[in-house]
Amino acid sequence: MENKKAILYSYYTIRKAIGILGILLPFILVISYGDFLASISHYYYSKSAVFFISIITAFGLFLISYKGYERDKKSEKLSDNQITHIGGFAALLVVLFPTSCEGSNSIEICDACLLHNYPLYGHDSSIINFIHLLSAGIFLFIMGWMSVFRFTKGEKTPEKKRKNIVYKASGYMIWISIGFLLVEFIIDFHITGYDVLILEVISVFSFAISWLIKGEAIKDLIGLKKLVIRGNKG
Repeated sequence: MENKKAILYSYYTIRKAIGILGILLPFILVISYGDFLASISHYYYSKSAVFFISIITAFGLFLISYKGYERDKKSEKLSDNQITHIGGFAALLVVLFPTSCEGSNSIEICDACLLHNYPLYGHDSSIINFIHLLSAGIFLFIMGWMSVFRFTKGEKTPEKKRKNIVYKASGYMIWISIGFLLVEFIIDFHITGYDVLILEVISVFSFAISWLIKGEAIKDLIGLKKLVIRGNKG
C-alpha cells in the first residue's frame, strides 16, 4: 500500500513538474533574452539556449519516466507509458536536431547565421530542420492526445467531468494551433512575424494547464492557502 502511494505521488510530481515548466518556458526564454523571437525554437541560438535545452530535455525525460494508466487491451493499442515514451523521445529530438538558424527576427542571430557562426548543433540544413519540425509536431500532438484521450479516463464523478472539460479544451487547443502552423508552413504565409511563437505559446500553455490539473496542483494551492490562513490566525 505504501509503495502504491509512493508511485502515485511520483506521478503527481511529474505531472506538476511538466505543467510548471510549460508555464515558465516562454517567460524564462523571453525575459532571459530580452526580446521576442520568431519561435520558441529560435532561442536555441540566443543566450537563452541553456534554458531552452534544459527545459525541453526535462520534458523529454519526465515523459519517458511517466507511466500513467494501464492499457485497456480491448480498446487501446498503446498504453500511457508507450505514448509518453514517443512524446518524450520527440522532445529530445527537438533539442538534438534544432531548428535552422535563419528566420529568427533577430539581427544579432541573423548576423551569426550569415557568418555560419552556429552555436552547438546549429545549422542551415533543410533536412535537419524538417526533423526538428516533425519532432516538435509529434511532441505537441502527443500532449494533445494525452489531454483528450488519456487524462479523461477514469470514474466520471462530477469533479472529474469538470476536469475533463478542461482536458479536452486544452487538447483541442493544441491541435488547432498545430493545424494553423501546418497551414502557415504549407502556404508560406504569416500574418505577423511572430505567428509561430504565438501558436507555440498557446500550445505550451494549454498542455501545461492540463498537466497541472492532472497533477492536483489546484488542491496543493488550496492546501497552501489553508496553511497560510491558519498561520495568520495563530
